[in-house]
Amino acid sequence: MTEDSITIRPAEADDALDLARLIDLAGGGVYEFLLDGLVPGLTAREMLAPGLAGTAGSLSHRQSGVAEIGGRVVGVAHGYPVDWIKTEDYSGLPPDRVAHLASFAATHDWGSYFLSALAVDPEFRRRGVAGRLLGWFYERARTGGFDRVTLHVWADNGAARRLYAGQGFVEAGRAAIPWHPRLPHEGGSVLLRRSVDQASALV
Repeated sequence: MTEDSITIRPAEADDALDLARLIDLAGGGVYEFLLDGLVPGLTAREMLAPGLAGTAGSLSHRQSGVAEIGGRVVGVAHGYPVDWIKTEDYSGLPPDRVAHLASFAATHDWGSYFLSALAVDPEFRRRGVAGRLLGWFYERARTGGFDRVTLHVWADNGAARRLYAGQGFVEAGRAAIPWHPRLPHEGGSVLLRRSVDQASALV
């Protein structure tokens, strides 16, 4: 497979199930932590899908770009202006789960363009897909008038941190999210930042 065989395009409503699968993968368990058990019989991915099929809000497919190989969606970059987080409504979630992630919600670089999810199917990693998706995301931020992009990555996700370091991201803060048996990450979450026009290594 060559990099040219990867197609990057804006996501569509019909991509919702693929988006839910990939965004859930990117979250490293956070969506299961927040959503599991809220609606009997529905998984976290099934609960994410309707919002992703919709046209409004930060979860909409309109905030995503997807990577396709042979007509199959194998990756996603999903993001939006970080200031949208200030108006998110978490009232439908269990208060104890929201409180557990309070440090994450408070650790942001306001005014940046926020990459809320980047994921590639495991069998298609190390083939240039993530780099192409990030390029799409930087251009989206640039055309939106943003000079920098940010993201959160679990501190114990070494592969993702190496990817972002190769792209020129630097640490801008830390969210001290406690370890939990349903969210077993060590070291909390790291806020990373990068200039939109900064040169980066090939991924």
